[in-house]
Amino acid sequence: MTMKKTIILIITCVCVAASANAQQGSGRLSLGTGLLYKNGMDITLAYEHEMNYRHAWEFFVNGYLQWAECGSCGHICPESFWRNYRSYGFGVAYKPCMTRGRNHYGSLRIGASAGSDTNKFLGGLHLGYEHNYVLRAGWTLYWQVKSDVMIKGADVLRAGVVLGVKLPMK
Repeated sequence: MTMKKTIILIITCVCVAASANAQQGSGRLSLGTGLLYKNGMDITLAYEHEMNYRHAWEFFVNGYLQWAECGSCGHICPESFWRNYRSYGFGVAYKPCMTRGRNHYGSLRIGASAGSDTNKFLGGLHLGYEHNYVLRAGWTLYWQVKSDVMIKGADVLRAGVVLGVKLPMK
């Protein structure tokens, strides 16, 4: 093998090795929204810090809204939708990677949060599954099956599906 071919081969190997570790230690900003049982809507803004093998830590702020039928008209009107029951929380979740493919991966989501329902303190335990689809330039679409146990909440168990997007932070 000539010296020129050897140098080209070494440069190619270094480039491949550098790109293989490009996602390790990276961060992503995510926004997801979904519907939860019973009559609930959820929105989550999070920062996700990825570690080795697609395991990640997520730091999030979450808002929850539960609507009800209006007592006077029997329908869901703006007043009964926006003013029924609301809560917010701040939390952290560990997300170990469970399955990986070429452009997708799935993670278990285990976490805890603390917040308020505008009247009293509220704590939460979170367990779920999240599946991610990586697009060009690091953008990621995801769906999440979540179940939350809320301590001292008006609704103790929340379960549902969330859809969202993650943007890479460099």
